[in-house]
Amino acid sequence: NKVFQIALDNHFVVKSQLPVLRNNGKKNAVRPSFTISEYRSIVRRLRDWTKTGHTGKTRMIRELLRDYVLLLANTGIRHGTESLNIKWKHIEWFENANHEKFLQITVSGKTGNRQLIARHSVVNHLKRIQSRFENIADMSFDELIKARLDEYVFRTSDGQRTNQLDRSFNKFLRENDLLFGSTSETGRSLYSLRHFYATMQLQRGRNIHHLARQMGTSVKMLEKHYSKLTP
Repeated sequence: NKVFQIALDNHFVVKSQLPVLRNNGKKNAVRPSFTISEYRSIVRRLRDWTKTGHTGKTRMIRELLRDYVLLLANTGIRHGTESLNIKWKHIEWFENANHEKFLQITVSGKTGNRQLIARHSVVNHLKRIQSRFENIADMSFDELIKARLDEYVFRTSDGQRTNQLDRSFNKFLRENDLLFGSTSETGRSLYSLRHFYATMQLQRGRNIHHLARQMGTSVKMLEKHYSKLTP
């Protein structure tokens, strides 16, 4: 259309010679997420599911998956390199002017390094991971944070990193009839927990500018995909 307009402006053509171009793109799809009742069901069922599996390795992956799911849902971190590359040294306490302490995590994502604040329950999930490793199990959580260890957080109890969390979560959703939701025809995944976090925070009245900084995205993107939740 821009090219055609220049042609018109320079009298190379007349308007009747030009085709009419329309952009009938797809309407924005609702991003697959979970309802609060579905999330509670996930939390409850994962507790037992982690104890199942044909091999020790499978059980270790499912054990890790449980805590990984809980962290994603309570921070809004992107699944993938942003979350899986977190090391213990990236976690610290942040104290505000009122001397209230919050768990702060530094991540490296699409927008570079950023600090985000985890919901308080994340401390318990991280302590459960800590308890699986002999070299840090006897430390208090404060001692662990102060030690600033250069070790990845999300490893199975044998110390190995894994690329099976996606597959394991997909299997869990299928077995529990949670792969598809009522608001989307697209199957849900670990990334859906980020959308769940955004949805819950907006419904609780969280400032959209603060939320954009927390999630490493823009206000425009949040408004585009979650406009039905904002005033």
